[in-house]
Amino acid sequence: MRVLLIRPPAHHAIEAEVPAAVRQENVSYPPLSLLAISSHLKRYTRHAVQILDGLVDGMSYPALQREIETFAPDVVGISAYTLGLVDVQRTVAAARSAKVPRVLVGGPHVNDFPVESAALPGVDAALRGDGQATLPAVLDALAEDRPIDGLPGVVPTGSRPPPGQVLSPRYSGNLDDYPLLDIRAIDYSRYYDLLGGGGLFTTIVTSRGCPYRCTFCNTPRDRFASMSPGRICDEIEDKLRLGIREVYFVDDTFNITNDRVWGLCEEIVRRRLTFTWTARFRANGISRDLLRLMQRAGCVRLQVGVEQSTDAALDILQKDVTVAEIRSAFRLCREVGIKTVAYFMIGTPAERTRADVMQTIDFSIDLDPDFVMFNILTPFPGTRLFEQGIERGVLEPEPWEAFIRSPSPGFVPPVWSEFFDARELAEMLALAYRRFYFRPRVIWRNTLALASWHEFTQKVRAACRLIV
Repeated sequence: MRVLLIRPPAHHAIEAEVPAAVRQENVSYPPLSLLAISSHLKRYTRHAVQILDGLVDGMSYPALQREIETFAPDVVGISAYTLGLVDVQRTVAAARSAKVPRVLVGGPHVNDFPVESAALPGVDAALRGDGQATLPAVLDALAEDRPIDGLPGVVPTGSRPPPGQVLSPRYSGNLDDYPLLDIRAIDYSRYYDLLGGGGLFTTIVTSRGCPYRCTFCNTPRDRFASMSPGRICDEIEDKLRLGIREVYFVDDTFNITNDRVWGLCEEIVRRRLTFTWTARFRANGISRDLLRLMQRAGCVRLQVGVEQSTDAALDILQKDVTVAEIRSAFRLCREVGIKTVAYFMIGTPAERTRADVMQTIDFSIDLDPDFVMFNILTPFPGTRLFEQGIERGVLEPEPWEAFIRSPSPGFVPPVWSEFFDARELAEMLALAYRRFYFRPRVIWRNTLALASWHEFTQKVRAACRLIV
């Protein structure tokens, strides 16, 4: 069968968390989930597969429909994220207008809302879990004109299956079993990292899930799985052969254990792999010896979720980290020479007054990371924080439920409005960015770090939008 995997455009993405100035000049990452499925189908099946990235192309829906018609697929698979649900539905409509016989959806939104995903107009079925574990059997069944209802991981349209049957997602127990990602399936030279050095860049994910219990996150906690250091390095070597020299490990949390990071770094050094990399880290557990080994292995930047400025606030979010550990982590990175990005939240249940928010902003300046990302806290369905908001009468489930059932442009996700309204939070968010970035010391430091004219123009555009 001919299979077209689509990442939808983002013309109607929900306005949430970060200001448009940052979002418009944010990083452009490869569609890893679609690449994983494509690589698996190419290696283990005879189905013809192609990827269409409507996001990086900023593709219009007429253009998207023409591309679908040109490939003439038997099946279209669409990657669905909750914040992009309007564009998902319009991509489904484009596929139907292109006379595609079967339209399937998968991805994070389907994992969280399987029945609602399968009920979207024009969708034949929703697939939960790893597409590699589910889609091959579905395609084989469709090719032989057999029903797909009842296949593991398949949520059919118009039914509410018994729990534990087809609603159960399918996941691989061993990530080493999956083939290397064939990024030749896309024009990988088009993807970039705004904070990177300007060379050929890609992302790699080496684990799934996170065992920590942050109340604002809905990453699965009960099925953490990780690739072995050897398998990760095989992936890296494959990308280095293509001229890629910058890698961003986009695991939910890279340092689940220090032993995992230590083993990977030793393998990178042993194989003499030459590239630079960044990863998402927790602050606790970072030691000088680990940072030095990471630096030898090519690490140039860590992205750390700080969120708040007091132990009491961190406890409310169940971050399981202390301010002292955060300060130590950033100090050690500075001393070793590894750059840092700190992530903060504004508008959490711990911030009851404007002075509390100002304390968070002051802490970001005092911590002195190389870059910061401030987000407005948006309690998403499926998180413990969302449940707490409903229990306390701060949030209502109906707005999200209505949007998920019938996505429409203009939906504004409810914020934690116990102490501030959305307008106040937006003003404080803009203030946070201005206070941190428009300081002579930071401007000078970032100017000296620019690697190219292209990088300069990207950052100037983002800065001008923030000023406005």
